[in-house]
Amino acid sequence: MRIVSRAVGLLFVAALIATAQQPQAAHDQSMSENKMAPHASAAAISYMELKNAVSELDRARQATAKYQDVHVAEADGYQPMGTEFPGMGVHFVRTMEVKDFQIENPPILLYHKDINAPGGYSLVGVGYLWDAPAGPDGQPLNPPFPKSLAHWHRHENICMLASLDNPHELSESQCREKGGHFIAQTQWLVHAWIWKDNPAGVFTAENPTLK
Repeated sequence: MRIVSRAVGLLFVAALIATAQQPQAAHDQSMSENKMAPHASAAAISYMELKNAVSELDRARQATAKYQDVHVAEADGYQPMGTEFPGMGVHFVRTMEVKDFQIENPPILLYHKDINAPGGYSLVGVGYLWDAPAGPDGQPLNPPFPKSLAHWHRHENICMLASLDNPHELSESQCREKGGHFIAQTQWLVHAWIWKDNPAGVFTAENPTLK
């Protein structure tokens, strides 16, 4: 069963790569009748990189399966940060400052409100942080997922306070006065939609199926 799961995962991620590629400018090229038409460009990712990414996501699913019950997540220290945002769900955060990347220990869990799920929330994905300087391409250096698959982003002016509907609504002084922890700029963040399929891509910021 595990071999089948990985094979299916490879096909799934490969399909995501095709849909996640950035559109390229069309260019004219004269072709003679005896010349072969040019091949379409593909994402710059090797077979081993793709295989490893699928294996890592499979490990993440196994490690977070217990968090399908949100009560288990809360008992492990995850707390909701803000309300549910369309396409992104509710972020249950354990920390916004990590030292080491651990695929089986995501600092963020993504939930969607669901009255039929335990605790009223359905697990839809996970979020990872990466502490690194930006490279010339505007992405973090040496990220744990291939750049052709995952696009990382940052947030600014975050107030870590469970009672806030919007973690961006307070200034640093207001946040501290209320007992919150203010973060001027977060580490690099990426979402991985491993518990609810995302037609836009497994590593995209938003999942259009979350309404």
